Amino acid sequence: MRRSRIPFGRARSVATAAVLALGIGLLAAPAASAAAPAAKAATRAAAEAAAKTAIEVNSQDPVTAEPPVSRPATRSCTQTLADDFPSNTATGAPQNFSGTLAPPAACPGPWAKVVLDWTTSVKGRQYDRSGSLDIGSTMVYFGTTYEPDPAGKTYHFAKDLTEYSSLLRSPQAFDGGIGNYTSSVDNGVYAQTVTVTYYQADRANPAPAEPDTVVGLGSQDASGTQPTVHLTASGLPRNITHAYLEVYIKGNGCDEQWFTDVPDDVAATYPAAEMCGNGPYREVDASIDGKAAGVTQYFPYIYTGGIVPQLWRPIPAVGTFDMSPELLDVTPFVGELVDGGSHDVALTVADAGDVWNLSANLLLYTDHHAATTSGALTEDTIAPTAAMSQHESTSANGSLTATVGADRSWRTSGYVVTSAGRETTTVSQQASFSNVDVVSKGGFAQDITERDQGRNVSVTTDSRGSTQVRTHQWSYPISVDLYDQGTTNTDFSLAATVDMTRQLRDAVSVRWAPHDPAARLGLLAPAAIPSAFVQSTDRVHSTGALTVANGVTTVANGQSWQLYSGTDDVPGQWYWHYLAAKNGWLTADELRVSGK
Repeated sequence: MRRSRIPFGRARSVATAAVLALGIGLLAAPAASAAAPAAKAATRAAAEAAAKTAIEVNSQDPVTAEPPVSRPATRSCTQTLADDFPSNTATGAPQNFSGTLAPPAACPGPWAKVVLDWTTSVKGRQYDRSGSLDIGSTMVYFGTTYEPDPAGKTYHFAKDLTEYSSLLRSPQAFDGGIGNYTSSVDNGVYAQTVTVTYYQADRANPAPAEPDTVVGLGSQDASGTQPTVHLTASGLPRNITHAYLEVYIKGNGCDEQWFTDVPDDVAATYPAAEMCGNGPYREVDASIDGKAAGVTQYFPYIYTGGIVPQLWRPIPAVGTFDMSPELLDVTPFVGELVDGGSHDVALTVADAGDVWNLSANLLLYTDHHAATTSGALTEDTIAPTAAMSQHESTSANGSLTATVGADRSWRTSGYVVTSAGRETTTVSQQASFSNVDVVSKGGFAQDITERDQGRNVSVTTDSRGSTQVRTHQWSYPISVDLYDQGTTNTDFSLAATVDMTRQLRDAVSVRWAPHDPAARLGLLAPAAIPSAFVQSTDRVHSTGALTVANGVTTVANGQSWQLYSGTDDVPGQWYWHYLAAKNGWLTADELRVSGK
């Protein structure tokens, strides 16, 4: 699913006041995510009791509640990048599909939409793996796979690639696939069919305003010993007006579920549990030519083998298959980016404890009436690190509670001189984070409640005094109650309950100056009002257990539900979808779509 955001110039009309009213209180934390200790204890007891009721071997194909990518009813052309392509060679080595992607002659553009479709089949035994697709030097997709079972699984996802239209207008080399490793035990091979479909624009379905230039900066891995990577941006247009840095992010190893990591002294207290340290807070900091350019917080993705595999059968965690990139508005730095030189774009993972996959693109809007623009950065208050707090206490029952907090508050500002005059953009962020981790049973049990929420605001004022305000709000509450008693790969016991939510709201409002022609013509009142918004609440609640004794599975079961509520990508349409499952099979599937 495409992340809920509105690219520059793609404003979406609000169809009804009722839809807007549904967004009130969007960023309030779900009640179940803040369950009282007694309720948490009851949940754990229920999970342990459920562990005795069934042994799940196979499950149905995975399903998700997120809305599908809509397709305009226009002429379309499909290009195939891979057709049942295996992730591994006959010798077991991983392999990618590759070739050249060119705009189809029958659909030369402009395009109302461009959609990536990816269908994967796999059976046997295998870990969750990462998949990606690069077109030219630009990463356009990154995500993880579904862990199979003996019967095999087939699943599909689609991603809207329209924001990369400028890249797709000319032939580009592509390279993609699933990085998979096999052995005599982990024998699952992923077969992939991948297509890109171009939907021709027409009067009823016009081409949206997307970036004029997309510049891929490449991919590198950060780590605990080298948390900063450096990417090079060169050959940029000399007439940029607005710039966005798009960052794909994935943690690995001890940082797969970084929100379960504990402070180093807590990990040292329970050496037998082999807990991961470095604490639970992560952020990715961006800089341009050594100047702090932005900070992005990171959604707590959980892969389909994460914590307890039975948690995610058949409903995976939020965003598993398509790990949406984060977006930083770096327009205040346009004056530096248009100098015709080469620029260092650095990404740093704060408190990294393991390997992090990072990839970045620049999405650039240019002046269609001038060959060059100019400008300067005038303010930058981004601190090198977040303001952190940490407190630990021990209760009478011997459990240890570690509370970690983090806060961010910063601004960047700059101006750019365009053919229409001088524009000033100020970008600000207010963000707060807290993680309360109750550690017990010698470090083998954790009861975690985390809150991560904030707001990014970009304000652009033109030479006439008219102002556009773009707001991105997020809230990522997650609670994890887990028990992990593992001795060897053939003797262990896992049980967990996870409640996770991704809440997003993006809005654009405009304040026209009284003397602006649009205000005089009555096109919009001279007050700031919402002119476009998209929002969503995507929540998964799951309980699962897995026990293996002497190499024999004695417990394997789970139950879960997912609820998506919010706008989809059809203007004015509200989408509500509820799924429930038990022991690998759906028990409920309710869908409501309104407002179209």
